[in-house]
Amino acid sequence: MMLGSRSAQRMLRQRCQRQADIGWQTRRTLKQPAFDYRHIRDNVASVQANAERRNVRDARAHRVAQLYDEFCALTAATNDKRSRLNSASRELAASKSGSKSGPEPEAMKRQARALREAVREADAAVAQVQAELEREAARLPNSTHGDTPEGDESQARVIRTHGTLHTIDRVPEDGVDQRHLSREPFADHADLAARLGLVDLAAGAAVAGARFHYWRGAGALLELALVQYAMTRAVGAGFVPHVTPDVARASVVAACGFRPREDTASGGNGSACQTYRVEHESHAASSSDDPLCLVATAEIPLVAMHAGSVVDGARLPMSLAGVSHCFRAEAGARGRDTRGVYRVHQFTKVELVTLAHPDRSAHELTRLVDFQASLYADLGLTFRVLLMPTHELGAAAFQKFDIEAWMPGRRRWGEISSASNCTDYQARRLHIRARIGNTPAAGSGSGSGSSSPVFVHTLNATAAAVPRLVVAILESFQRPDGTVVVPPVLRPWMMGIDVLEPPR
Repeated sequence: MMLGSRSAQRMLRQRCQRQADIGWQTRRTLKQPAFDYRHIRDNVASVQANAERRNVRDARAHRVAQLYDEFCALTAATNDKRSRLNSASRELAASKSGSKSGPEPEAMKRQARALREAVREADAAVAQVQAELEREAARLPNSTHGDTPEGDESQARVIRTHGTLHTIDRVPEDGVDQRHLSREPFADHADLAARLGLVDLAAGAAVAGARFHYWRGAGALLELALVQYAMTRAVGAGFVPHVTPDVARASVVAACGFRPREDTASGGNGSACQTYRVEHESHAASSSDDPLCLVATAEIPLVAMHAGSVVDGARLPMSLAGVSHCFRAEAGARGRDTRGVYRVHQFTKVELVTLAHPDRSAHELTRLVDFQASLYADLGLTFRVLLMPTHELGAAAFQKFDIEAWMPGRRRWGEISSASNCTDYQARRLHIRARIGNTPAAGSGSGSGSSSPVFVHTLNATAAAVPRLVVAILESFQRPDGTVVVPPVLRPWMMGIDVLEPPR
């Protein structure tokens, strides 16, 4: 489906209007996360075991349970003090009006002052424990799907493979037909891109530093074509397109399951911080506690734009597509993966996000993976779908699938996308809920037609991570003479270029 067609425009207008009619109630600042402390306390051993299986080294479920019990006890004691203060205040007011006899007013004032100070100190103690409780609970990862393999990336399970390019070791004569091979070995994308004048790594390094780049000429058109292709297909599949901010507050980044403040000395899983922070003197005074960060994926702003929202469950699933620049420090990356544009600090990506009914999120994950596979099959790539193991889930994912393309120049599989079901992990931290079913809300009466809101499930999936797809396209569709065939599905946006050739 082309975005320019009248039917597509009409469908898009209708879909955007339906979402606008929901009446999002987004707050400017995040509420306190709605962690299920009682579940953690009552299942502390299994919660801790889950964290350890996922290689989360700073998770302390037992400490969360202790702090929750302490928090409950302090809150009860504080409420008791506050109740006594309220009673004392009422008695003092009654004595001043002469409507009630009792202790001398001065004695009553001293008692009220003492109770007021006791409440103030109790509130401070509750706040201190609550802050530590939230910090500890935030370190706990999501629960894990029972089918997830245990261990590191070597334990990933291949679900299916599409295409046969991985079975040959010489370049096809015409770049597509694998039945007729030349004597030429496959070149890698870095050499191809340099010969074809598609990317300028030297200029990127001079201007911004190592692993930044310029797309140029047909390379720039190829990026734009991939974005248009992915976004057009996404809109045709029911996703509402967005162009998102490239920055988000650190609190928002953390609520989505990323750790903007993590480093090798602060615990976590021992990995270096992958998030860039934005520093500007005009923001220093007001935002030092919640600085802006460059987003690693449009997933972050797409999910967070609905923070504090309560939506009609009948509107689910909500399907969103966003294009953004993505920024990743890629700290610790070494060797072959840093050659060319395979692993860079900034890139363009089209991301898909779904807000789903809790009972339908597994179905939605399957839908996302099938949609991804259709994108890459129509590009003509050889790829495989992997069920990812526990160490690869991050904090937020309940279940995760990766798709890897065969990159014959690199002579290995390379990740081009992922899809994750985060269940209610992000929704609890961002307060994204839906009214589902006919269960009456508290105090509403049985015939009111309202219902108690529940946390939605959020899912995310990559549609097009541009540099990785460019790597796969260049290496997969090269010809013996060093030119590269442009996949037919991208040609509508390539301004008449069907074959990438060296500049004249």
